[in-house]
Amino acid sequence: TFKRPDGIVMMDMHRCIGCRFCMAGCPYGARSFNFKDPRPFIKEINPEFPARMKGVVEKCTLCYELLAVGKQPACAEHSNGAIVFGDLKDPNSEVRKLIASNFTIRRKPDLGTGPSVFYVISDKDKSLENKGGSQHAG
Repeated sequence: TFKRPDGIVMMDMHRCIGCRFCMAGCPYGARSFNFKDPRPFIKEINPEFPARMKGVVEKCTLCYELLAVGKQPACAEHSNGAIVFGDLKDPNSEVRKLIASNFTIRRKPDLGTGPSVFYVISDKDKSLENKGGSQHAG
């Protein structure tokens, strides 16, 4: 596992020995083990998707192969605006504007991993909080 300069955490599939220790160590539970060969299914859905192998661990790579050719990750492209991808270092990017104008959370920032995925809490959620929707029982 390594972190690219742009912050995307990658895995070198050719170095993976399938021990699954990285799965146990991932604080986000974001890794999965390929018990079966995923290649036949992937070829049906998207032949441009990089080949994965049976017996290795994988995780979301934010579709680095699409980013390399100037496209958006598939999840952002097909989410009807529910997922926004962009450059957090660019103050004029859409993602930075969303973060600046909304209440956001990140998963487990206290672990020091520097998560770059932000979750926008909707106005509906904020109104529940303001009305006491998150009161403690007692």
